[in-house]
Amino acid sequence: MKRLITAICVSVLGMLVVRADAVSELRPAIRDAAKANGVDPLLMEAIIRHESGNATSKAARTKNNLAGIMGRRGQRVYASKAECVQHLAMILAQYKANGRVTVAQIGRIYCQTRSPWAAHVRSFMQRIRNGNWGDVSPYYAIPASSAASGKKS
Repeated sequence: MKRLITAICVSVLGMLVVRADAVSELRPAIRDAAKANGVDPLLMEAIIRHESGNATSKAARTKNNLAGIMGRRGQRVYASKAECVQHLAMILAQYKANGRVTVAQIGRIYCQTRSPWAAHVRSFMQRIRNGNWGDVSPYYAIPASSAASGKKS
């Protein structure tokens, strides 16, 4: 009986714990790259989660390409996931310099298809804010509202 109660308690506790994942582990790199390039780390994490299926896609696993970044011959290959994070921050900084600051504006260039990319990224941003993958406050300051936080345009 004691083993059964212990097993039930462990099972319930396991359900209550918010699971960490490969993307959550990259938050320090995301934070640092975002800060160095003046972009929103929450937006970066949302793009990474959307484009890589939470770092489970084949490109994420075999090419360290977390963000679906394309090169001349298909998806780019990175030496590390941190290198891909840096490149994503640089891309977003360039978009910002050109006046593309909302998710919709970014999506029209980043995705270049008629997919619901912007809606998916905004959904990931909200889920990150809600703590689906743990508390982001040690890594990112989450503003009450910002241009990239989900405003449509």
